[in-house]
Amino acid sequence: MPYVSVRASQHIADDKVERLQQEIGRIISVIPGKNIENCMIQITGDCKTYMGGKPVNAAMCEVRMFGKAPKDKKKEFAAEFNKVITAELGELDKLFLNFQEYFEWSIGSNYVDF
Repeated sequence: MPYVSVRASQHIADDKVERLQQEIGRIISVIPGKNIENCMIQITGDCKTYMGGKPVNAAMCEVRMFGKAPKDKKKEFAAEFNKVITAELGELDKLFLNFQEYFEWSIGSNYVDF
């Protein structure tokens, strides 16, 4: 199950949240074995964000997933993700996306490891 988190400094209207989650759900399938049906997406706006002690128009995003994804697929996802975020939020001063790959995972009491 991938988990995608978007934390943006700007306010995100409900219609944009809906489009973001739909588009993120669509592009997650770039990564083998991942799809909208097994993807949890969290989108949060109005996050007070600073760099160098000054407010910045930015977004910090992450993809957490069970197992290792091919580097070329993560690169492809990142390029598509950038297009989606920019289309909905406009140009940002900073847009960060990181990938976290886990080899131990639990859903409720169902523990799984590689």
